[in-house]
Parts: sequence; C-alpha cells; structure tokens
Amino acid sequence: MQETYDVVVAGGGPAGLQFAREVASRSDRSVAVLERNDALRENDKSTGGTFVEVVEGYGIPDEVVMSRTESVTFEGPTSSGRLDIEGYVLDFPALLEFLGDAAAAAGADVITGTEVTGPVLEGDAIRGVRYRDADGGRGDGAELGAAVTVDATGPAATLTSELGFFDREAAQRGIGLEFEVEGSYETGGTMLFRFDHAAAPGGYAWTFPAGEGVFKAGVCWVDDFNAVHGDGATVHDHVERWIAGDPRWSADRIRAKHAGEAVSNNSLNRRAADGFLAVGDAVSSINPLFGEGIRPGMQSAEMAADVALDALNAGDVSRGRLGAYERRWNEEKGRAWKLQRIVGELLYDFDADQQDRFVRKANGLSPAATERLRTYDLGVLDLLGLYPFDPADLAKVPRLMRHL
Repeated sequence: MQETYDVVVAGGGPAGLQFAREVASRSDRSVAVLERNDALRENDKSTGGTFVEVVEGYGIPDEVVMSRTESVTFEGPTSSGRLDIEGYVLDFPALLEFLGDAAAAAGADVITGTEVTGPVLEGDAIRGVRYRDADGGRGDGAELGAAVTVDATGPAATLTSELGFFDREAAQRGIGLEFEVEGSYETGGTMLFRFDHAAAPGGYAWTFPAGEGVFKAGVCWVDDFNAVHGDGATVHDHVERWIAGDPRWSADRIRAKHAGEAVSNNSLNRRAADGFLAVGDAVSSINPLFGEGIRPGMQSAEMAADVALDALNAGDVSRGRLGAYERRWNEEKGRAWKLQRIVGELLYDFDADQQDRFVRKANGLSPAATERLRTYDLGVLDLLGLYPFDPADLAKVPRLMRHL
C-alpha cells in the first residue's frame, strides 16, 4: 500500500466501488478502496433487487443477474395489484466482486481486511484516513493520505458521523433480514411486496424470484413503527413465518441469510468538504419510500466521481469546488427524498384499511405515473393520489413537520 493516493475510498459496497471504478477508468489518478471485510462478497447486506438503470447503466454482466422480473406486485392485508415495472434480482456478493474486479482492472488498489476508523484532519480539511487491520495486526494510528477522501461506509457513517455531517443518533433506524431459499415459487415472475402488519409490523415483507428453484424472502421494518404495530417477535421470527405461511412458495433449504440495518434521514446532509465527499448510505442516499439502496447509492457515486475528477484536474479540491456534487444531489434527488420521507413515515404507520387502499390506489396508476413511481420522480399530486387519508393521521402532523 502506498502512503498517499489521489483518492481514498472508505468502504467496499456498491457506492464506494462504483466511485473507484469511475475515477480509475476515466483517469490515471491513483485510487485505493479500504474494506474492513476480508473479502468483498462478505459485505452481503442487500436483497439485490434493482432496476434497469443499474444493470444496463453500469454494465452489470449476466452472471451477476439471478432473475429478471416482469412486474412489481403490491399486496395489502386483503388487496393486491400488479404494476408493469420490470426489474432485476442480483446476486449481491457477485455484484460486489464484479465492481471490485472492474475497479482493480482500471488501476484501483482494492484493499480488504482494512478498517477505516476516522479522518485525518488538517484544520477544516480532510487529508486522508486513519485505519487499522481488521485482524488487529496494525494499530489505529496508521494513516493513509489523499487529495480526496470518500466516505462510503454505509450506515456506519464512519467519517461523516465523526465530522458532524450525518447525525446517526437523530436518524430513523430500521432492520431487514432475508433468506435465500431453495424450493418452489409460484407468483408469476414478479417482485412481491406485502404491506401488512401481520407479516411485517411497521414495514413490509417481500419475495423475489432468484433463478430456477430459488427465491428470496424477507422482512424489513422501521423500528419506530414496529414498536407500535409489532407483537414482540424478532425479525427472524417474522421471516420464518412469512416463508412458512404462504402456499405460493415452499422451502426445501435455506442456503443463505442476509441482514442489514438502515440509518436514514431525508438525505439533505452535508456531502462535501475540503478534500472530502460522501456517497451512498454514509449520507443516507437510500430511498426513504421503499428503502431501495443500490440504485441511488451508485447514482450518488457517479455524481460524486464527476465532480471529483473535475476538481482534481483543476487542482482545487476545496468545498467550493466539490460542493457541486452536493448541490446536484439535492436538486436531482434530495428534495424529492425529503417529501417521500414524509410519505414513508405515513405508509409504514398505516392501519390495515389504509394499507389496502394504498395498494388499490397504486394499482390504478397510469403508465406514466407508474414510471414516475419506478424512478421515484413522484410529484406532490402523485403522492396525494396515492395517499389513503384517514382523519387519525392529523395527529401525526407534528411528527411529520420535523422533516420540513
């Protein structure tokens, strides 16, 4: 490992690896990615559900795609609707390996078994990272310098939290657990999401096809709303119930389990400083309506890489220059995420009747509105059209106002 790089990326998830891939493939800049796991594929925390922007936009090969789906199905306690939204289910560990190999092939150093523990500061500027070997072979005092340091550590937000750019303690928290199952699955090649507190109190349950004789099934929830609607059962209990309780699928063998946490706010966080950028869930890029992380995380990495390359070429890595990324995110995503965060807070707290009405309203969307839903480009009128108002929701207004 060198002592200094043009770019050091903390974290080897999709956002960090895509950032490294972008910079290394589009320039001769020296790039290092530090990942705390011993292998990239061990960072397995996602269901792998995504859409065409990721697969075609970032050149994801067929061997990473487990299944292509023809639709998205929303279910409530007693209602169901299918939307014509094509999607993909990825082998997430294989995605990480592909992105890491692509970054390395372009010239980046992808260094595993190395945990970033904090930033190296020079006044208000970030000049690199402190790190240690994950096996304890090197102490916390080791430093790696960089012209541009990138936090891509996901919800851990290792650098952004220490710098005060992302307040993890004030953020909303959630959890998700998925089983990868060998067995039968008969839902017509759809990504199925169920909004039903019996299945997923304070969240949703899902089942995705994942190749011949394989499916993925899981449950996620927002902790605040699970506390209201839950029965005290663990997320593991709920996944087991979800798999065992529906005749449309059956399990022969559980071959893998993936779990992850969500720590999120409305995404309007500080994303740039002198010598510093933050991407993915280190600054809550996850979509707050349905919790999709891969697509917005990689899109944030692409935006940040564009700005980083311009800044490095200009010899100016100040916040004034790097802040163009933050402004672009807020313009293209952040303001929409802020509004959708409010809707998400309502969605996961709906009663059973509202869950059913939401599903029926979604099923009635026009093709154009369905596409806006797919891309999260929903306007106020779209969101109002989906909202199943109940007078009891008026009591929630003070809680919702904090997002404005």
